[in-house]
Amino acid sequence: MTSHRAAAAPASVPPGRVERVSTRPWSRHRTIGSAIQAARDGGVVSVVAGVYRESLTVDKTVTLVAEDDGGTVELVAAHGPALAVRAGAATVRGFVLSGFDTVVVAATGRLALESTTVTGGTVQVGGDASAVLRNCAILRTGAAPGLAVDGEAVVEGSSVEVRETGGAAVEAGGSARVTLVDSRMGSGGGGAVVTENASLTLTRCEIGPTGGAGVEVASGGQARLTDCQLHDLAGDGVRVGGSAAFGPDWWPPLRPEHDGATSAGEPGEAGGVLVRRCTISRAASAGVLLAGDGQLHLDGSTVDAAGGPGVLAGGDSRLAIAGSRINHTGQTALAVRDRAEVRCADGVLADSAANGLYAADEGRVLLRGCELRRSEYSAVHITGTASVALVECTIADTPEFGVRASDRALLRMRGSGITGAGLGGVQIDGGADADLHTLTVADCQAGVRVDTPHRPLLTDCEIRDVEQTGIEVAPHAALLARHCRIASCGAAGVLVDAYATPTFEECEITDIGGSGLVLWEGAAPVIRGLTVRECRKNGVYVGDGAHGSLTDCDISRTDYPAVQVGGDADPVLLRCHVHDAAADVDQSGRGRATLDECWSTDVANATLPTDPVAARSAPAGPGPRRPTAAVRSGAGARAPDLAELLGQLDDLVGMARVKRDVGTMVKLVQTVKRRREAGLAPPPMSRHLVFAGNPGTGKTTVARLYGQLLAALGMLERGHLVEVDRGTLVGEYVGHTAPKTQAAFRRALGGVLFIDEAYALVPAAGGTDFGQEAISTLVKLMEDHRDEVVVIVAGYPDEMRQFVAANPGLSSRFSHTLTFEDYSAGELVEIVEKQASRHQYQLAEGARAALLTYFGDIYRGEGFGNGRFARKVFQMMTERHAARVAELDTPSTTELSSLEAHDLHVDDLEVVG
Repeated sequence: MTSHRAAAAPASVPPGRVERVSTRPWSRHRTIGSAIQAARDGGVVSVVAGVYRESLTVDKTVTLVAEDDGGTVELVAAHGPALAVRAGAATVRGFVLSGFDTVVVAATGRLALESTTVTGGTVQVGGDASAVLRNCAILRTGAAPGLAVDGEAVVEGSSVEVRETGGAAVEAGGSARVTLVDSRMGSGGGGAVVTENASLTLTRCEIGPTGGAGVEVASGGQARLTDCQLHDLAGDGVRVGGSAAFGPDWWPPLRPEHDGATSAGEPGEAGGVLVRRCTISRAASAGVLLAGDGQLHLDGSTVDAAGGPGVLAGGDSRLAIAGSRINHTGQTALAVRDRAEVRCADGVLADSAANGLYAADEGRVLLRGCELRRSEYSAVHITGTASVALVECTIADTPEFGVRASDRALLRMRGSGITGAGLGGVQIDGGADADLHTLTVADCQAGVRVDTPHRPLLTDCEIRDVEQTGIEVAPHAALLARHCRIASCGAAGVLVDAYATPTFEECEITDIGGSGLVLWEGAAPVIRGLTVRECRKNGVYVGDGAHGSLTDCDISRTDYPAVQVGGDADPVLLRCHVHDAAADVDQSGRGRATLDECWSTDVANATLPTDPVAARSAPAGPGPRRPTAAVRSGAGARAPDLAELLGQLDDLVGMARVKRDVGTMVKLVQTVKRRREAGLAPPPMSRHLVFAGNPGTGKTTVARLYGQLLAALGMLERGHLVEVDRGTLVGEYVGHTAPKTQAAFRRALGGVLFIDEAYALVPAAGGTDFGQEAISTLVKLMEDHRDEVVVIVAGYPDEMRQFVAANPGLSSRFSHTLTFEDYSAGELVEIVEKQASRHQYQLAEGARAALLTYFGDIYRGEGFGNGRFARKVFQMMTERHAARVAELDTPSTTELSSLEAHDLHVDDLEVVG
């Protein structure tokens, strides 16, 4: 672009007299100035190649054209600017304009530079002037900028090259508007500077190398960068110290739910800084720096190899990132501080030399559908009073923590996954708090560690395949974990350190290298509905001086005694079942455990009653109750009989259709048994079942009862339940899946193998993966052990129909489907009532009516929790009740146990749902 040659004048000039200029003695005009004076308004001045030392002033409409005769028309300023437009319209085509400081100036009127080179100074457009630059170059301006625009001027350019400038390549101030297309800028100063109320629009432009920032916006400026490349910048890539605001729809308020998943909207046509489909690479400082009250929207862009942070937002700024990548940064990929707010959707933060995301001070961040990979420090670090929400994000490969929240920060995670964290998946310490929902932590050194006086919430989370502990609650810390699964840990599944007071509800701990649950001195956890199985040591280890309560827990298949109680420990175990273990309870002489309504089955060295009915009738008291020798040897011991099990089935809320189907199957099994005893051939039947229904409709409960029913009928040896999912059966590499599936199947021999969300084994769109291998292995095992195991596959109705149809071996073996219908509003109220009775509460009439109305009106979208949701509602009501009763000086027994209508708080329940 250093040569800008115009076409011959006669072919392209407007009509009118042509004034010809030449340095030859016989020419009509020997100076361009005299030709301009002689030209008519709208006329043309045609200039022969040569050097003209003069300064031109244009106050009419005129076109200056360099004749295409193989030479160059060079206009060298004699004094002041080489060209000044005072009025009218000046078009310059094919010239080289030279001077000092300011070469071209337009304060009013219109200026057009076509195929023209300006060297030695600035092109300045101000006032109410307008300018158009096409196929032009502005070069070697000394200390001055290349193109300076202010006032209310408007400049449009295409194929413009600005380089070797001492100042910025482009400066826009006042209310000026600058639009450049297919242009290049390189300077000793910055690339483009926009201040005051000016606006800059760059399309398919290249900026770099520069001695400063690529683009700088301050005050109330605004900029639009589309399909641009900014590279090799001595300062920041894009620096925004302040800007005009986008429209109000660009930054909608966050919803009150825990995920807060409201991304920024479209930025509109005016305001702020928009960077769309751009590449910002090799900035010496930050790739993008946002401060003050600046607003920036980074869309579909890449920030690569920044020497400092990839993107840094501070002050009171607002930053939206959509579909963008921040790679190979010298510091943190995305840093947020002060009171800045950032929302990032579908972004990638990778290969940072520090954190992937660092949020401090009062910063607020929402990451949705993002990937954070290969950071040198923790992938996410939150401190100060910052608030960060991670929704459906993937975090992988960091030598430190996947996420660390410290100081007084607040962390929210929903539907996200963490893998490959060298120190642990999540660390919550200092005074931080967290709400983690449907989080998966896998293949990390440790799972989740809580060291805060607050009570972080874990709901429906999974921690698996960690080298050390799954969940660790530090000394004096607290935690509330609901419906969480901890599996395949090298050390303890859950460690509750000294004097910690966590709560675990309906959680599962499986396949643990050490003890499933470990309690240290002074620990006082509240544990309800916990399942512990497959532990290389104890299922529950209660250390010296530990406390706590375990209610309705199931502990099985442990290599050491299922429950180990240390000296001066006084845990309370209520309605706990130990089975398939070498020993049930072992406590030292100073142990003071209270075992109330606990029992054991299939335990070689049993100290508990082996009959749950006998356990319920035994007096409560400290220490394990030792049964008689007859009971220990098996004499008089019995499993629940058929009538009791059918009574338990009938006692379940709702499920009329399921109860009818199970009753029919029981009668069929009885008929099969009687025909065999009579020497007759049994009728054809398949014991394997499909359970089709939405979450929380009782599928797992009925599967457990079905196994016990078949055991009571003599069709299964034990009738126990082994619950697995895709993660339990499918391996991660060739040759890994079959052994995993076989191991799970072996554990279920003599009982029921319950495969939850079985449709996940079928690859999407008919593809292939290791899930198909798991299905093929299962089909063969079901054939080889047809009389030793019952397989139940469960999941959503539509998906289960597709699952059964996906393999001929499945459709022939799963010929019977039990449909679990959603609970009605009245049945959900009944579930709450049962929960209340079980925990010694009662519902006031007003509370019952309020629940019925609430359950009748609530939206039931995909994944609605049914009975699980009802239990959560009850839990929330008890928390509201506790807060209310705590304000009473001497509450009565009725007040302590009565749940009222105002304990049903709708805002809290929306969080629960």
